[in-house]
Amino acid sequence: MASTAIRFITFVSALMLLLHCTYAAAPPIFQQRQSAKTWCVANPSANEAALRANMDFACSESDCSAIQGTGGCSVRYGGILLSRASVAMNAYYQAKGRNTWNCFFNGTGLISITDPSLGTCKYA
Repeated sequence: MASTAIRFITFVSALMLLLHCTYAAAPPIFQQRQSAKTWCVANPSANEAALRANMDFACSESDCSAIQGTGGCSVRYGGILLSRASVAMNAYYQAKGRNTWNCFFNGTGLISITDPSLGTCKYA
């Protein structure tokens, strides 16, 4: 019984040491990933009302010129609601520091590691 307890304590100690060493090495890798470019896009399954609400909110807090007037993602250039909402959500996400919570939008935002720009519609 004592031998089992000693093995268990040894195992837990080794595991804690391994986790400590792994964590100590993690911050530079994590910081490198944080500096990689990411974009916020609308979830394709989001409903129209949610997308419109996201655009209204995002545009009240960030620059949405790309989806307004003669911007490259505006209706004039064929911008559909999903792509215009994505551009607005991304403008907010970029302006607020690219934190995961800045792309939540009540569960309708997704973070992309691939640039979603297409044609005249360029994401920041």
